[in-house]
Amino acid sequence: MRSVFIVPFIFGLNAFATLIITRLPSLIIPLHKNSPDSPQNTQKKAFVQHDINTEISFDVPSNGASKCKIGFYISTDPSRGAPWELWGAPPLTFNIWSIEPRINQYTDTWNNHPKVTGWVATVEVGNTGVISIVGGDVLCAKGQIAQFLLTPASGRDFGLTWFELSDPLHGITYEMYN
Repeated sequence: MRSVFIVPFIFGLNAFATLIITRLPSLIIPLHKNSPDSPQNTQKKAFVQHDINTEISFDVPSNGASKCKIGFYISTDPSRGAPWELWGAPPLTFNIWSIEPRINQYTDTWNNHPKVTGWVATVEVGNTGVISIVGGDVLCAKGQIAQFLLTPASGRDFGLTWFELSDPLHGITYEMYN
């Protein structure tokens, strides 16, 4: 019986936490190494590959959340139409970094973007869409913006693209719990 109460402390997220809201990015901005000084503006698809990093921004609501985390999901049900593509030798591993909250969709480039302020998570995506996340906890930015940079975790030639969807849940998320 004691293990029921110990497990939530071992794995971090309180097993009794209730999800308040899940947010999808309001901005997705690719930063292309091959066009290092050309802004790409916001996109509907996200990219992580050896020559493309991606900035993401979330509009975070004010609420009673006491715990927040970054999540990542791939819907593999072909009947749900959640587009994604993984190429190269899987698994693809990418890092999520917090950045100064000053993304500018019109001027940010590979050579000019907000400063990275810390590691948030490492995400591994297998060729069947199986996801493994290490980390992900962030301070709740209630009523503010929260911004992050997605970068490959190695220099291997591989890539991942996806289209953000809320139903089915597909892509990167900002999740708020109480």
